[in-house]
Amino acid sequence: MFCGNLYIHKQNLRIRIPPARMCRRPRLWKLGAKPRRNSQACQRKIVMKYVVFMVISVFGFIVSAQVDPTVQEAIAKIEKVRRALKISASQSALCQTPISPSCTFEGYCGQLIDKAQDFYLYQDAEGRQIPNLSMSEYLGFSEHCVDVFPQHVVSDPFVDVEQFVDVKAAGGIKQLRRNKERLKKETARTMAVLEDARSHVIKVLEGRKNANNAKQIDSLIARVNAVKYRPIKATGSYTDIILDGCESANAYYRRDANSITVCPQMMNLPEGALFSILAHELGHAIDPCVLQFDFDSKGAKYPKSLRSGVQRKSKTTLPAVPLSQNPFENIISCLQSPQSIAVQVPTKQALLNEINARGVKLRSDIGDASSEDGSVPELTEEAKLMLADQRKHIEENYERFKYCREMSGVGHMQEAFSDWISTQALAEKVSNIQDSSKSRDFAFASESLFYASDCENIQQVAKSKVLGAIEKCPGIQDMLNYLEEENRLSGGKSSHPDPARRINRIYYANTKIQKALGCQGGNDAQECN
Repeated sequence: MFCGNLYIHKQNLRIRIPPARMCRRPRLWKLGAKPRRNSQACQRKIVMKYVVFMVISVFGFIVSAQVDPTVQEAIAKIEKVRRALKISASQSALCQTPISPSCTFEGYCGQLIDKAQDFYLYQDAEGRQIPNLSMSEYLGFSEHCVDVFPQHVVSDPFVDVEQFVDVKAAGGIKQLRRNKERLKKETARTMAVLEDARSHVIKVLEGRKNANNAKQIDSLIARVNAVKYRPIKATGSYTDIILDGCESANAYYRRDANSITVCPQMMNLPEGALFSILAHELGHAIDPCVLQFDFDSKGAKYPKSLRSGVQRKSKTTLPAVPLSQNPFENIISCLQSPQSIAVQVPTKQALLNEINARGVKLRSDIGDASSEDGSVPELTEEAKLMLADQRKHIEENYERFKYCREMSGVGHMQEAFSDWISTQALAEKVSNIQDSSKSRDFAFASESLFYASDCENIQQVAKSKVLGAIEKCPGIQDMLNYLEEENRLSGGKSSHPDPARRINRIYYANTKIQKALGCQGGNDAQECN
């Protein structure tokens, strides 16, 4: 099951299709997250549901473009934006690492605003780049208006991953081969960074060991050591990459396989970014939810009581660690405090109230549909049994699985804890880099994926520049309205905490990271220790 955006290519027509709610999955890292496997039929339903609407919209634009001067004007404006971005990409060079007056995400976003109209926001000494994903996403949206831009604006396969598998997108067979070689090289680099991140996460765990928790810490270390790297399948079609969870910049941990996958869009990021992302993913192997699962040689064994996943009848190699024995119980508590990130964990009663409200709504719906006198009819026996079963499930399993999204509906504690693990590993890493400028570069780069996609000021510049060019595009308002409605139906909720809060309240609350960045003040978050 994947979230983000599903792209379908048909006869050179690039169509961006927002995911149906029934197929929505939590994003792991930001744009990062962790896809849960679902049948491809679910993805096909998304395609069939929206492709007709999009094709009609685009076809109408193509027809009108032949006769409507205002549409021709929109095409010219899009082309102008594309040329400017291409020029900025060709002139990309080493950037000075920003120094913010405050230790905040917003402070660093402010330092990057001068690059908001460029294709890349930052380039380090090794030539690793932070793409302007806000601009790239809005540009892709604008190009849905008309099928006259078959090539991506910049030949960068780490931004447009179709260039890894498609001859035309790559610009020829020779370039496709070069791209595949680059992917192989960057995959090897990613795996090397994974081992570095793993060693630092283990150091963090070792540092917490004492006589009372040695057994539990050793179990956590064994889980981290057992995590495997699973590369994406980049030998087939672009659709295969999408179905592998890489429709956008993404990395994810699969607990059933105890594996980590990093999408190509992340592989050319600076080393600090990869390190932080991979340490976060390793954190999921020991987060407060996953620790409730027994592990076999493959990965997590879904307990029958959770009613999720496939229950494997195999030998347990690493038993679950009860919440009462979790050596990070104080960290879990701290992350829920207002002084930290204030993770909200629904109470048992709140979940029971949701079921009761569901029953009331169901009776109301039945009454609206069938009752002439306005009375509310009784539920069927089947419905009563279903609701009773749901209540029983919560009563019996809440305490064990309250931090799991399968129980509470949100996975914010899982994400916040993994961020905390990543922060501790990153703090140890930067504090041991002797060159202060290199330490600052590494610390800044660690959150570069968020700068690439979540700086509100940069998003506004991209939105204004690109959408201003297509304001007269037929059907554009319908598409914008659809996206707004999708967000409304989802309640604006995400499987991850707000990006700015994650950085400000966890990463930048760490004193070692603050020292490496050379920033002071502006952040009142409490560091959880």
